[in-house]
Amino acid sequence: MQYLLMDAHQRFLGTFSSQATLIVGDTFQNQNNQTYAVVGMNWSGQKSTKTQALTVILVGAAAKKAELN
Repeated sequence: MQYLLMDAHQRFLGTFSSQATLIVGDTFQNQNNQTYAVVGMNWSGQKSTKTQALTVILVGAAAKKAELN
């Protein structure tokens, strides 16, 4: 499935393809090894059922910073 990635302010971050279906609470890594958590899903306004907008937050950088402190 193809996902549109949006931040909490609904700004477009990019796209992500996954064989698995993502749901709220899931985490994934993009091709740059950045870890994101899915915090929301938005089906409204989507014409195609093969594309879904996900609201995500970057968690990889925050976790690494916490380990250093």
